[in-house]
Amino acid sequence: MKESDATAIVDGYANQLRRDMEIVRQGDGFCVVTPMLNRNNDFMNVYMSDSPSHGIVVSDLGETIGDLEMSGFKMTSQRMAKLNAIVAGYGVSAKDGELYVSGSKEDIASRMNMLIQAMASVDDMYLLSSSSVRQLFAEDVGSWMLEHDISAVEGPSFTGRSGLPQKFDYAIGRSKRSPERLIKAVNNPTASGIRNVLFSWEDVKQSRRDSRGYVFLNAKNTKDGVVPDESLQACINYQIVPIMWGVNEERFVEELAA
Repeated sequence: MKESDATAIVDGYANQLRRDMEIVRQGDGFCVVTPMLNRNNDFMNVYMSDSPSHGIVVSDLGETIGDLEMSGFKMTSQRMAKLNAIVAGYGVSAKDGELYVSGSKEDIASRMNMLIQAMASVDDMYLLSSSSVRQLFAEDVGSWMLEHDISAVEGPSFTGRSGLPQKFDYAIGRSKRSPERLIKAVNNPTASGIRNVLFSWEDVKQSRRDSRGYVFLNAKNTKDGVVPDESLQACINYQIVPIMWGVNEERFVEELAA
């Protein structure tokens, strides 16, 4: 693939995201309907308004956590600790069930981007509603790497071509034999579930040329334990290596440990 081809894909994808966003007046602010989907295949919304401190605040108005609780998810102290750790990793604040960021006109776009990523990660906490599940999928991946002596940094962020920060679940440093490896973990590996991953990877790979992208797709959380072909093909098209959790992750131990 030529660099011009990759650039065209990033530009096209970014333009598509912008076209798919809808802005609706709501009270003294605006509701932004994003093209990102939650686990119910509903569009995720954020709300922006002027801040009392003369900046701008963007919030989910409590919809993310509220939807979890309406689905039977009980926010125990242990789960609240996990939630706080998740949102802190994105630079997002949580108060009274609301996820939000604030900033100036110059930096609010990048902070809103991190808020949307945080909302998707918090929505993924629904998996913890099962009494048999005690940790997030990304934590499962981290434990697996530690078990196989794969040295990784947790939760790094990189600025992409768009100028927006993109957060990955893990990064493995470059070695004599291997490039830097950037890793995402997707609990819901449908085509819509991996959209954010594909954009993050496309956005940063032009600025981190000696890097390779990997995405762990949770086949254990799919019907019949099979990751949809369209999800695998999308990963291949965007040059990110798909690893099917519960199917073939052991094949990648040597590659990730190198």
